[in-house]
Amino acid sequence: MRLNNGVSPTEGLGVLAEAQTMWHNVLGGRDAFDAYFHAVDQIHSKLSWAFADPDLAAGLHSVTYWHAVSMDGGFLREGPRVIRREIRTQLSVLENATVELLKLQELSKYPGIPIVYDTNMLNHWQQPSGIVWPNVLKGVGLKAHPVRLIIPMTVIDELDRQKYGQGDLARKAATAIRYLDRFLGSNRDNRLPVEIRKGQATLEIWPESQTRKRDGDADLAILNCASEIVQLLPNSRTYVLTGDMGMRLRAQQRGISTIHLPDEYRKPGAAIGEALSPDFDSAGPKQP
Repeated sequence: MRLNNGVSPTEGLGVLAEAQTMWHNVLGGRDAFDAYFHAVDQIHSKLSWAFADPDLAAGLHSVTYWHAVSMDGGFLREGPRVIRREIRTQLSVLENATVELLKLQELSKYPGIPIVYDTNMLNHWQQPSGIVWPNVLKGVGLKAHPVRLIIPMTVIDELDRQKYGQGDLARKAATAIRYLDRFLGSNRDNRLPVEIRKGQATLEIWPESQTRKRDGDADLAILNCASEIVQLLPNSRTYVLTGDMGMRLRAQQRGISTIHLPDEYRKPGAAIGEALSPDFDSAGPKQP
């Protein structure tokens, strides 16, 4: 879930609560039909202001809404009952969004520089607990702080698909899945950060949005995850850890910083890709 720029999680929760109150008022009123259209207009404006992804406002213009607009004979007979059923559906969407945003807000409280993992980093580079993260940060001009390593659910999905293939990639993907399961397998229900290097790094799986449809673009899903974190942690610069030049370019277009690992952490036999200069990351010069 991604809020529009300048909208805080608290404000987003306030919009969701206000929208739910409006729907309940319609359900409790006598003229649900006219009140329904009035509520759609008001709620659409509020949701459009607050949420960038998923587009909760677009869901208001459902099949039922357009049937109501057309006022066909069948709808006229069943209108009040259908309208109330539609309102309960919209309430369910808002309740799920509220639960999701509360979970994200809770996750925003944990410390560390957020670093979102790309799939290729788990396949072709050393495991996260084998990396000296203060040295990595210093290598790209950042102060040595604890890091918060974040694995998007899309990365788990990609590794699962890859492990059933053939050759070296399947073996590496299976190894990465076993590694994640060892550290996070018993933690998947709450997905809280788990310390993997004392005082240096934690590891976690970022919860998948329940209200966003998958479109099959794994890179986009990883960038969406990073965008969510940027919005939730505006005072902490978020990075995507990737060795893929295409991903770096896509991140740069969205204003998301990227970071890389030194070649010493590359697994034997992994192809050597084009690396970023140690003097800058995708967002510009070294940061103090």
